[in-house]
Amino acid sequence: MNLQLILYVLIIGGYVEAFKILVLYPTPAVSHQRPIMALTERLVRDGHELFVVSPNVVPSLENHSNYTFVDVSFSYQYYAHSIEKKDDVADLQRKLSKYEVLTFFVPYADIPRKQFLSEEFINFKKRVESENLRFDAVITQTFFLPYAAPMSRILTKNAPIITMSSFVIDHFAEDLLGSVMHLSFVPSIFGHYTDRMSLWQKLENWVSHRYLMARITEIMEVGARRYFTEAYGPQGGDLVDGCWESVSLALITSNAMYFYPRPLGPNVVEVGPLHLTKPEALPQNLQEWLDGAERGVIYFSLGSNFRSASLPKDVINNLLKVFEALPNGYRVLWKFEVDSEDLGQHDNVLIQKWMPQQSVLAHPKVRVFMTQGGLQSFQEAVHYKVPLVGIPWFGDHECQVAKMMDAKIGEQLAPEDLHSVEKIKETLERVLYDDRYLKSMRKLSGISQDFTSQALDKAVFWVEHVARHGGASHLRPSTADATLSEYFCLDIISTILVFTSTIFFSIHFVYRLIVIVYRKPHLKLKDS
Repeated sequence: MNLQLILYVLIIGGYVEAFKILVLYPTPAVSHQRPIMALTERLVRDGHELFVVSPNVVPSLENHSNYTFVDVSFSYQYYAHSIEKKDDVADLQRKLSKYEVLTFFVPYADIPRKQFLSEEFINFKKRVESENLRFDAVITQTFFLPYAAPMSRILTKNAPIITMSSFVIDHFAEDLLGSVMHLSFVPSIFGHYTDRMSLWQKLENWVSHRYLMARITEIMEVGARRYFTEAYGPQGGDLVDGCWESVSLALITSNAMYFYPRPLGPNVVEVGPLHLTKPEALPQNLQEWLDGAERGVIYFSLGSNFRSASLPKDVINNLLKVFEALPNGYRVLWKFEVDSEDLGQHDNVLIQKWMPQQSVLAHPKVRVFMTQGGLQSFQEAVHYKVPLVGIPWFGDHECQVAKMMDAKIGEQLAPEDLHSVEKIKETLERVLYDDRYLKSMRKLSGISQDFTSQALDKAVFWVEHVARHGGASHLRPSTADATLSEYFCLDIISTILVFTSTIFFSIHFVYRLIVIVYRKPHLKLKDS
């Protein structure tokens, strides 16, 4: 009986398809890496072989035979985390308006070039060529298609490309794949509008979004052409041509609970949060600190990119004043990335360089999460039912904080408001003491968890589907090949207007002619 069972398992196992998947995921930011790390781990566990070029290793897979990691972690020195200002560092240690974000993209766009020129990547490329490796699919970040699409052609001989976005929306891939955004109802991630905009907001949303996307596209393409020209000669830059149209399918690691419902074609899939896992046990000091808060805990963290240490001194002092003045029984956890001895000792404030955020938010004593508004933090707060105070600094933060307010699960504290003790106190107390925020959060969390429970399964299905069938052209709507004027039926409207105008002009002309002819005899009779 046992022998029959073993044979059955072996036979079934023989039918399991295993794919070779290349992952090109350049951004050296933990928040961007966490979704792809979760998907990578699941795909490897399911029997697929993954080759990952990334700044972040998946710890549980380091010794796994189906996991090849190309370590480009040196890239972190060029991204966001250094307080020291350098021209080649993508600086995120300050408040950036939607247009100032473009200054960030110039050094950001150069990061993949540095990775491709690294010894680690060159050795990997030689291995692909020497072993004649063949890949069934490529997963990459949409922002870096001008780099990833040509490199995937070189390494994989045109394996289908799947893009993955760790934003609430994919402003590039959605348009390219036929789910053209109607910007009168879909707010840009670089703004602070909801899906119900005034006439002026719609106009500004259209103009600013189209301008920013055009500039970001240009910046990315210039960086990519520079690399491929350096590496492959004068004609190398031509490899970038057509990069944006090379996508088979787009995965978005979010859903409408964190943004707004909008029409999407079958080749754009909102899989939802991929990084949410069962919380690990808290370190003993944190467990005791949280357990000992009689009335509750406020958790303060500005994410993995913006550092609390980058806050002005007066802002740090203002926050400490507000925290110290909380009623007895409340405590504060503050993620502060450098040694905090200079901040002094505070009876109700625990400051640490690092926090296991999901485990902290899962603790029942946490009452409010003060966050920069990053998507992964937003998703974790919703999952664990913790109301929010959003402090948006750059990029998609304002968009997400606007959604928090629209969903009535939190309030905004603008960076300039941090210079006022009263504004900090007023905003925090509003969320802390008003039960309506918690009630709204519990409702949203219940809805969200229905989607989150199937997120990884859904993502794996679509990756396997694209790999199995060599792409997803069968899911591509004709709108992907239409012009903007055709999509919005401007050609039809123009034709109707011209036709209608012609008819009215003809009727008017005939009418005038009849009047003239009718009046002529009468005029002659009168003259005689």
